[in-house]
Amino acid sequence: MNTYEYKVTNLIRNPDGIVATTQFSITASEGVDSFTHNYNFGFANKPVTPTAFNDLTEAKVIEWIKRDSGAENQHEASADAELAAWKLRKAAPVVTAGVPW
Repeated sequence: MNTYEYKVTNLIRNPDGIVATTQFSITASEGVDSFTHNYNFGFANKPVTPTAFNDLTEAKVIEWIKRDSGAENQHEASADAELAAWKLRKAAPVVTAGVPW
């Protein structure tokens, strides 16, 4: 079972100060390996009680993200897939990088 750490990196708001889009990352971790993926998410629903921009907290915005992501959180599912793909690439690298000097 993976664990998730959310980090809000930017809030895009309309002229009334209502947040319309958030930019954030999720780090999915399964104990040994972890992978961080960045997202942009537009809110389809306004918050039940609008909150003044200066009164927002990261926890409140993360609550909105999770609420609007649906019953099966699409962002966590995507983070799971990214972590699984990263673990495959790590186990059998298909490219290498570096310089000969």
